[in-house]
Amino acid sequence: MKKTILLSAAIICLCGTLLGCGDHPEKADPAGTPTIQNHIPHTNEDTPAEAVSDTENETPAENANKISAEEAADTFGIPIVLPENSNWIEDEEYDLADENNLRITYHDLIADADCTLLVSKNADPDLPPAEYDEALHETWEGSTVGGQHITVNVQHEKDNEKKTLAVWEYKEYRFALMGEDASNVAIPKVALCVIENLD
Repeated sequence: MKKTILLSAAIICLCGTLLGCGDHPEKADPAGTPTIQNHIPHTNEDTPAEAVSDTENETPAENANKISAEEAADTFGIPIVLPENSNWIEDEEYDLADENNLRITYHDLIADADCTLLVSKNADPDLPPAEYDEALHETWEGSTVGGQHITVNVQHEKDNEKKTLAVWEYKEYRFALMGEDASNVAIPKVALCVIENLD
């Protein structure tokens, strides 16, 4: 009788182990072979874990507004081209607020600053409030592909002349380029590059 009870207890324990009962970190697969459970956080099976973490910080609305330089040219009817020099301009992003307002952000390695170019069609760009020093006002000049002469008004903020604003107009478009420019020439030169590619 004791042998039968011990044999029954051994069989029950063995079955419990194979079927994943108890406190063991194993689970039996349908074939009855124990497999180790992997504790992996849930991610979309079609998306690598790195891709999930890269896009977590962006809302769907922000992603929907991002477009390429080519799409910006199609939407506005004019090309808006930043200098294509990786030693000067990096991390450019084109964000379309609506069909009349485009925001381009980039990092300027010469100015060592993040800069923003606002382009508005048939309206003035929405600029943050600032006071500029009239004594530091400059004008730069450039020409479009078709030879149209454009004047760029460059202003420096009072009490921080590194904060630079360059504004100009072309047809029904108004441009405003701003950022901190320690070099005092990087932002105006980017403006001239944009103008040289207008057609």
